[in-house]
Amino acid sequence: MARFGVLFALLALDALADDAVLEPYIRCDGFAGGVRAVTLDRRPADAPRWRTVELLGKTERVSVLDGYRVMYSYPRTLPFARLNAEHSDPARYQADKRTLTEYFAGIAQADDNATLSTISIAGFAIQSLTKKALGGTTLGITQFLSHADGVIVTIYFLNQVPEVRQFETYEAFVHLRDEFVRGYAECAAASRARAKQR
Repeated sequence: MARFGVLFALLALDALADDAVLEPYIRCDGFAGGVRAVTLDRRPADAPRWRTVELLGKTERVSVLDGYRVMYSYPRTLPFARLNAEHSDPARYQADKRTLTEYFAGIAQADDNATLSTISIAGFAIQSLTKKALGGTTLGITQFLSHADGVIVTIYFLNQVPEVRQFETYEAFVHLRDEFVRGYAECAAASRARAKQR
């Protein structure tokens, strides 16, 4: 019986550690012209400790110890972005990073309607896949790779009908997306720095 008590205590400590790692990535709000976090959902405790990515018939696993999903909207509009913040297994982070970087490059190579860009902001390695025109349900995907703590953030930028979205033109979408990426990176970096000082 005591053995189970120790096991549950270790699992609880593990969950608290994951919470502390992911906390800076799920509390950013009000940046990029007032975008708001409208829902926050935690990855189910019984979910697999991995997710899959597929490209050209090949499936790869990416480790996920814990994760959250945050939906972002501007006032009186439908969601602009869906953000997944996931804590990678430290023993697998380098392999996960390589898999996801190759995955993005493969999508860009296979899809004539997508462009790939790479930047660094506030210590994050950031890749963005962006459609070349408005259309479909997802206009772009951006991933943040945080080498400092093994967190991988994936942001899906969503399209909506013109009456309930924050942008009217493709150029306005790209500008808004860039503001979101920069504002989120700066917020997450500042939150992470504050958490380290505690």
